[in-house]
Amino acid sequence: MRKVVFGFVLGACSTAVAGSWAPTVQTLESAPVRVAPSGKARVQELAVGSGAWVGRLSMDGGAAVPEHRDPTEETIHVLSGSGVVTIDGQDHELGPGSTVFMPAEARVSFQNGPETLVALQVFAGPQSATKYEAWSPEI
Repeated sequence: MRKVVFGFVLGACSTAVAGSWAPTVQTLESAPVRVAPSGKARVQELAVGSGAWVGRLSMDGGAAVPEHRDPTEETIHVLSGSGVVTIDGQDHELGPGSTVFMPAEARVSFQNGPETLVALQVFAGPQSATKYEAWSPEI
């Protein structure tokens, strides 16, 4: 699996018990944060279960995500900031209120605009988020 700069953090919010997932409630302040190796992106894991993973993404102005493919479907909802996402060779401008759906195995890249981008990210299952295990915990 390829490591990329786009995503959220894996690690805290839920507990696996004998193949099942425990219900959880978490505040944004208590959600663990991981930082990309470049230092230009941060992710917070907000919830994780067997069928979905939800996080909050923050990317510095000008940051980019190289072309990659994820094994699960992914949805991003932009809260603030702007940029251009390229999905299977087609560019789409994003801004606050934009929601992007990416099918599993789609070719995706992203170029952030000049301001910090903040978005909610949802993977259809937790496996795509494991790439963020290589990111450093924010202290």
